[in-house]
Amino acid sequence: MIALLINELDIRGGTHKQFLKLLEYMDRQEVAFYIITRRVDFTKTYPDFQKFSSKIVLFPQIRKRGLAGKIYHLIKDTCTLRKLLKPATVVNIHDCGFELYLPAFIGKRVYWQLNDLPACFRVGVFNKQPQTYKHRFIRKYILLFRSVITAFSVNVSKNRDRVKQCFNRDAFVFYCGIEPIRINRDIDASLRRFHDNGIRILSSGVFLPYRNYETLLMVVEKLLNKGIDVHLDIIGSTDLDIAYSNKIKSLVKEKSLEQNVSIHGQVDECTFASLHENADIFIFINIDQSWGLAVFEAMSCGLPVIVSKSVGATEILSDGENAIFVNPVDVDAIVEKIAMLMNSESEYLRLVGNSKEFYTRYTWDDAYCSKMLALMQEN
Repeated sequence: MIALLINELDIRGGTHKQFLKLLEYMDRQEVAFYIITRRVDFTKTYPDFQKFSSKIVLFPQIRKRGLAGKIYHLIKDTCTLRKLLKPATVVNIHDCGFELYLPAFIGKRVYWQLNDLPACFRVGVFNKQPQTYKHRFIRKYILLFRSVITAFSVNVSKNRDRVKQCFNRDAFVFYCGIEPIRINRDIDASLRRFHDNGIRILSSGVFLPYRNYETLLMVVEKLLNKGIDVHLDIIGSTDLDIAYSNKIKSLVKEKSLEQNVSIHGQVDECTFASLHENADIFIFINIDQSWGLAVFEAMSCGLPVIVSKSVGATEILSDGENAIFVNPVDVDAIVEKIAMLMNSESEYLRLVGNSKEFYTRYTWDDAYCSKMLALMQEN
């Protein structure tokens, strides 16, 4: 029996799509498994999780106050999780959220899929966080029990290097798959918009500081100053980092961009499809994002993508061939690339065609799910 752990199931994101695809693959392979998570809300995550509702076991989080209370509840929660894991011989920890409970996994074969290393290691998207005593303690605590982990897996090579740096352990690199969202865009509508000096830009990602939406707002300003009628749509939950999402919303007001920027938050399947269908280009200028599943979803419906060089997705993309790479904070360069696409119909159509073809190279089953399951089933 395999226990699969994910911190929450009330968000739509790349990590959750990756987890869902693994569940679906294991189900087709008739592998016995169950799911442990802290929170579930099928209206806020991918609806297909609902078909696994009977396999979900809740591990609720207890709010802790004071040092003594935190220590007490850490021990209590570890014991609770240990009981929940009793039927399992194999454990898959999916990303972060359970690293403080490593003692609960002793005696199990444990496979930790790390899309981003825990914040206490201060690498990747967390490299600018201040060093605190709490971080030092948590890091030492995790390292004390790292031998519990049978194997690490990551979705991009730079995170393999970080696992080696932080844990002194090797990691398997399993790329994510690409699932087409099967939207037939009206390419002629985009070309007509360009002819009329207008453009609709789409971006996507749960609101977190490394999303770099501030720069995207500056790009919109620059385009407006050039006389371009631009509208930016942003998809992504605003609940995970409310301070950051409020900061971006405030910037939209300060810059008087309310008519040009729409923050949609977490959307349903219909709205998600409509926004992709009516966009002209997709921009993903995250800073040091580990992968970037949203990039490939956009490409699958023929949206040319402008992506920052530090995004993990660039490991399998080619600059100028199927995507355009940019420095994520170089506003002028990003504006220049947008203008180039608007002014060159042939280049725009070439990227549309290359984008639509690319997704066929990486299926979820071949690129990720079969490899992850084979690793967990090793004796």
